Amino acid sequence: MRRRIGLMVASALTTCALFAAVILTVALVVVPKVTGGMSLTVLTGSMRPGINPGDVVVTRGVDTQQAASLNIGDVITFLPYPDDPTLVTHRIIAKSVGAAGVSFITQGDNNNVADSWGPVHDFQVRGNVLYVVPKVGWARQWVGQAGPWLVPGVGVLLIGVGIVSVVTSRRRPDEPDLDPDEEDPDDGGDAPPRRADWGAT
Repeated sequence: MRRRIGLMVASALTTCALFAAVILTVALVVVPKVTGGMSLTVLTGSMRPGINPGDVVVTRGVDTQQAASLNIGDVITFLPYPDDPTLVTHRIIAKSVGAAGVSFITQGDNNNVADSWGPVHDFQVRGNVLYVVPKVGWARQWVGQAGPWLVPGVGVLLIGVGIVSVVTSRRRPDEPDLDPDEEDPDDGGDAPPRRADWGAT
């Protein structure tokens, strides 16, 4: 019985782990790829309390034409300086449309003043934030530092545990689990002797 309970627990934990891995893969890899966006780890607290360090923001891709549909209150990911690859994720607090196109004034939710780099032009915008996955960024950074072997290794381990659980759960019905405190009636233990029936002489 104890062995069967252990197998059930192991199978349940494996299923949960695989399910969580699939959900995270869809949220952090599949959705950004389908929408032309990115998944980025937040490193600063400029967007607290809604977005915190260690969170992952998932964006949909935005080109120059699509930038015109962005409005005040949207959270966007952009290049503050066209010659610097550093990306920033802040909220639009003002929008301007002119002959040169659309531009935005941005500010972090946790900042008291607008961003110092001035207007962000439509060609600097890289994405519009779809959702935030809390605290996954730290784990993803650790995985990246641990090397490319870690993810395949964990995947193989989970698959192996799942296979073992399935195989061991398909035991023959004629092999019952015996509690160690129970005696097998055929093991010659301390079973009471049979009473002999003596015939009259």
